[in-house]
Amino acid sequence: MRGNKLTPGSNMRWESSRMILPEWREAWLDHQKDHKKVAKPVLDEQQWDEFALVLNDCMEHNQLIKFTYWQDGLFFEVLGHCHYVNHDQRQFHVLAGEDVHYLKFDVVSNIWAR
Repeated sequence: MRGNKLTPGSNMRWESSRMILPEWREAWLDHQKDHKKVAKPVLDEQQWDEFALVLNDCMEHNQLIKFTYWQDGLFFEVLGHCHYVNHDQRQFHVLAGEDVHYLKFDVVSNIWAR
């Protein structure tokens, strides 16, 4: 049986010289990031009807809404009040603390009442 670095009596002289080049590490991290990306979700009419009910209820009672949106293959969340629904530009105006987020209709994947 051949010995390896984990067997007793192995030659550990070269173990300290193991390394990875910075450009290899960067390429590997980019690959890992690309591996986590997903395709843009497509919502059907029934989901949009449910979103409309949640939005109407939350805007009427000034409740917090949690928006999940897709951007560059990853999902992000925003928690805030929906201040305005702009049908001309097809986007939501969400107030999250001091910030205003403009979320396009086509990137929103889910809406929850909090």
